[in-house]
Amino acid sequence: MSEKFSIQLPHPKPASDDCLPHAAMSLGSIRGVGTRPAPKLVARLVIQEQLGSWVMYRMDSDGGFVGDTWHPTREDALKQARSEFGVEMD
Repeated sequence: MSEKFSIQLPHPKPASDDCLPHAAMSLGSIRGVGTRPAPKLVARLVIQEQLGSWVMYRMDSDGGFVGDTWHPTREDALKQARSEFGVEMD
């Protein structure tokens, strides 16, 4: 069984421009320019081992998908969570 954990953010924050689907939808433009509806804020992170890699899912306050990034290691996923959202995990 794969390892999985969740982090509730103290305050919702926008996702970075390099997570999918934002990176693909924006096509290099500033996020949100010319797109409707506006991207939702990230309220919860789910970091899960999947297919030998680690995925960080960004979820809104209603549990909807905001975006994801794939990472080669658990430590790399946690580093991304720290740099993007300022969260600390053991």
